[in-house]
Amino acid sequence: MTFNTQAVYEDIKKRIHEGFYTPGVHLREAELASQYKVSRNTVKKSLLMLEGDQYLTIEPNKGAYVRSVSLEEVVQFMELRSVLEGFIAGKAAGGIDEAKIAELGEILKTMKMFMERGELVACSQQNQKFHEVIYSACPNLVAVDLVRKLKAQMQKYNTKTMLVPGRSVQSYNEHIEIFNALQMRDSEKAAQTMQLHMDNIRAVFQENFPLLFGWGDIPSPEPQERG
Repeated sequence: MTFNTQAVYEDIKKRIHEGFYTPGVHLREAELASQYKVSRNTVKKSLLMLEGDQYLTIEPNKGAYVRSVSLEEVVQFMELRSVLEGFIAGKAAGGIDEAKIAELGEILKTMKMFMERGELVACSQQNQKFHEVIYSACPNLVAVDLVRKLKAQMQKYNTKTMLVPGRSVQSYNEHIEIFNALQMRDSEKAAQTMQLHMDNIRAVFQENFPLLFGWGDIPSPEPQERG
């Protein structure tokens, strides 16, 4: 593969999301230039793009470091997401069609299957698909664009919340409540249930901050019994 500025940017971002580059890691221009077989100038441009998107911190005479996120920032992210996601769900409820309701129902079935198997990363991926269907039903594209940008900043951590013991069941139940409100086309209830879902995610971040943000390991959950 031939790398250019955009390709280097995308690959480093992917590695940050996947946890290959953890918070505080020093990304050295010379090493990256050799790795991607590009000039240091190309690497420098990519790193500046990543800094602009808040993935890195670039310190004069020191270099680029993978950005660490503070608890205060997480809380602020989630407070804003709660408002935006609630607004989006409320708007979506007003005009969501039967095809999208059916799609949400199928996603919930798949989510439950993965949850019962203990395949919580796959369960989290279904979670993301659930929200994307809601976004696609929202007529306010500005709000959807804003919330997607916020989510991108926390992408690598959002999946990990599902690994917190007990969170997968709680999250699934919250999605059922959101689904029921959307199915009834109840805009107020959809906004309320979505905001509650976001507020609960914020609480999980607050209560498990060291584990979720790189200073510990979350134990692997046992598969849940069917029934």
